[in-house]
Amino acid sequence: MERFLFTPDYGAQQQTQPRVLKTQFGDGYAQRSEDGMRTVLPRWALQFNARRKKEADAIEAFLQARRGVESFEFVVPSSSWDVTGFPVGTGDGVRTQYLLERPVSPEVPGERVPATGWTTPPQVYRNGVLLAAGADYSLSSSGLVTFAVPPAAGAALTFTGTGEQVLRVVCESWTSTVKGFNAHDVSAEFQEVAG
Repeated sequence: MERFLFTPDYGAQQQTQPRVLKTQFGDGYAQRSEDGMRTVLPRWALQFNARRKKEADAIEAFLQARRGVESFEFVVPSSSWDVTGFPVGTGDGVRTQYLLERPVSPEVPGERVPATGWTTPPQVYRNGVLLAAGADYSLSSSGLVTFAVPPAAGAALTFTGTGEQVLRVVCESWTSTVKGFNAHDVSAEFQEVAG
């Protein structure tokens, strides 16, 4: 699947509206249920302002080639992450499972989220020594590390990795505006699709 390689301007807006089936009863009560298995698929409003004609044409050509039907990969703005020697936990001689977590952002190091969406699988270390994936530990896509042998009490567990959130999207509408000589704006809406 092809990836959309253009970076939108800051201020990208994510809109989420769950798909819900609603039955309204005469006495004012309503019954609601989810409509399908993946009922929350975000929509992104993106701006590509003051782009040179060559880049604006390339964006438009990419979108036109898919005609609002063919999905493509889109990296969510500001979702890239990169950690080196980030703490996972401390061994206790009994526990074998630990969740790889990363800071939400460099500005908020204390708030953590699961380290998923890797560009390459993270490397796990025990007391600064690189462990062998598949032999010393296994790693699930959710970021759960399962050690073959429980790390010894006091062992410092860390990891190094990079990643980003990649969505499968379609673009059903976009607009292009000529702002001046060699200055073009492109606006587009990307809708995440299941699959």
